[in-house]
Amino acid sequence: MATIYSEQIHATAIVDPDAILAPDVQVGAYAIIEGPVEVGPGCVIESHACLNGPLRMGRDNFVGHGAVLGKSPQHRGYGDEPTGLEIGDGNVFREFVTVHRGTVQGNGVTTVGDRNLFMCNSHLGHDVRVGNGCTIVNNALVAGHVTLGNDCILSGNTAVQQRVRVGRLAMLGGMSSSTKDIPPFILQQGYNCVTGLNLVGLRRSGASTASINALRQAYRVLYREGRPISSALDRVEQDFGEIAEVAEFLDFIRHSKLGVNPARSNERGNYDIQ
Repeated sequence: MATIYSEQIHATAIVDPDAILAPDVQVGAYAIIEGPVEVGPGCVIESHACLNGPLRMGRDNFVGHGAVLGKSPQHRGYGDEPTGLEIGDGNVFREFVTVHRGTVQGNGVTTVGDRNLFMCNSHLGHDVRVGNGCTIVNNALVAGHVTLGNDCILSGNTAVQQRVRVGRLAMLGGMSSSTKDIPPFILQQGYNCVTGLNLVGLRRSGASTASINALRQAYRVLYREGRPISSALDRVEQDFGEIAEVAEFLDFIRHSKLGVNPARSNERGNYDIQ
């Protein structure tokens, strides 16, 4: 049974008897907590937000006005199975963010890590996996089964197609979209177009000058020299494979099922990896 602490939970909020809230959780006016929802210490649920279980949320999360977390997936095959949403610690879900729970086709759970920022009206579809420290800007749309690596950025009004992987510290520029994987440390702008390295993100993350220079050279070989993808990857590994960030970059591309995109000024290479 849910325990209602009147000094923390507004009188107009509706809290399901099956919900479990830490004693200091704040719940605003007209918020709805429905079904088996667990909310950890230090969380704030603002007015008109809706949390639907099965949902488990860690500590110190903020859920803004009108946000909807854990509703059923927008999936034609969904048959009201008891799938779930799991959220870590220290996340911010701003106004009208929507995050849907998983499907049985996707192992049943949508997962969100720690310290992510989801700005107004952004959306996470079913079975998405989000790492830590990501920034999802206003109106960004993330389709089902997408994986977002740590510290990636999806700028305003972007769209990521189903099953795409976005690597660590990658950035998708405003008004852009991707139907293919975005490797770690890469900038994409427009539709399926690589434009460079996320140098600002790399520097802010504490990457060494040697690592950044090696990634610059790897980028040149892969995206500017017009080599076949297998040849380019082998060359980069031979020259810079001992650098951890380069090894991460190569491993991501080699394990891509959707392929990665070419650079804007280079249409000679074949970057589909099947």
